[in-house]
Amino acid sequence: MKKRLFVVLILAAALVGYMAFTGSVGYGKESGEGHAVVAKVELSKKPITFDGIAYIAGHGGHIAIIDMRTMKSPTDVEKDRIVITEAGSEMEGKIAGMSFEKVQKAGGMHGQALIKEHGDKVLVVGTLDGDVYKVDLKTGKKTGPWKVGEKFCGAIVGPDGKIYFEDMADGNVYVWDSKTLKTADKMPVGKAVCGIQWTKNAKKAYITDMPTGIVYVYDWKTKKKIKEIKSPEMTFIHQDRMTPDGRYLWVSAPNEFDPGLKPGTHKSQVIIIDTNTDKIVKRIILPDNIRPHDFAFTADGKYALLSSRTYGDDSKLVVLDRKNDHIVEEVSACKSCHQPNGIEVKMDKGSPLLCGITVDWHPGK
Repeated sequence: MKKRLFVVLILAAALVGYMAFTGSVGYGKESGEGHAVVAKVELSKKPITFDGIAYIAGHGGHIAIIDMRTMKSPTDVEKDRIVITEAGSEMEGKIAGMSFEKVQKAGGMHGQALIKEHGDKVLVVGTLDGDVYKVDLKTGKKTGPWKVGEKFCGAIVGPDGKIYFEDMADGNVYVWDSKTLKTADKMPVGKAVCGIQWTKNAKKAYITDMPTGIVYVYDWKTKKKIKEIKSPEMTFIHQDRMTPDGRYLWVSAPNEFDPGLKPGTHKSQVIIIDTNTDKIVKRIILPDNIRPHDFAFTADGKYALLSSRTYGDDSKLVVLDRKNDHIVEEVSACKSCHQPNGIEVKMDKGSPLLCGITVDWHPGK
């Protein structure tokens, strides 16, 4: 009897331990919307650094540079940014085929991809007026523009080595060949697409549609849509990124708007999709002043880097520890440079808005 009781207690303890584990990791099966966890802000006492340089595109027409080896905020308008074009706003002009605010200035960027050409590292940058530029990181030389689309969001290197630009104006994915400097293909997908990612074997692609809050799943061999992933918690989404192991897709759901572009009523969050089942398995609820637009991951997958807007006087690089979903680092990417240099943001209701993030890992190599 004692032996049986002992076995029961052991099994019960194991079950409690398993439930605690799955609860902390957050990949439970409580509902079709995924297991929700709240990201706690527990900033590290010492800077958490990485061997990389982050390049983050913005509506201001320049790329903010954050050296993650020091995690110091950018302050030098000459050294800590790359100027591409004039300022511009994503909510001006045409979105999803509909005309919104009159374009005040045609400019601003949303994303960039890092490639190598002739042994040198080059950023391929997409703008909010559908142009493409190249920037040689060694020499700082800028070339372009080349007219490709209408209003770009993401810029991603595809499995074929070409650059994929997602268009917020016409809902197309444009495929651009950086060698020939020509558009190789165009895919009509949604209303205002913003990000694209692939499984490791390139069997499937996931494309985010910003105003509809839909993640489209495509069979990449046939280029046919096989599924739509929806949730009441995805009302206005931006870019998506695959975790290094390819198991999970992270979708930025800052939810600035409700359906029909009405004022947002849902929390800012990260939606996590299991790529085996194509179901939402987890939601990370973020503070209201952290509105993610894009992500990057460390190679070991331990940390997620969030390019986030505050919709106040700053945008930030936010570091999230994936072990416990704690926010362990925040680096000002805009205010730290704007304020001391007397720069006033006059677009987007005075809020500097950053977008896509690209990391040059091991920049000395």
